[in-house]
Amino acid sequence: MYDIAFISYDEKEADSHWDILKKKYPYAKRTHGVKGIHQAHIEAAKKAFTPMVWIIDADAVLLDNFNLRYMPAKRDQNAVH
Repeated sequence: MYDIAFISYDEKEADSHWDILKKKYPYAKRTHGVKGIHQAHIEAAKKAFTPMVWIIDADAVLLDNFNLRYMPAKRDQNAVH
């Protein structure tokens, strides 16, 4: 399973969405307050220990049936999925 990165800035529901995510995935890491989405992704990647990372934006609600166990083939791990 890959690391999970939660990215937030000033989204209204960020803290409640973070709480929900942490209950399901206590090892998730949060990147908060970084200006610019590109810079926020860079900061989130610095916290990851796995070769790929799941990015969850603060304004998104992760559905219970979303499969966070998906792992692309080794040859496809240099791309966004």
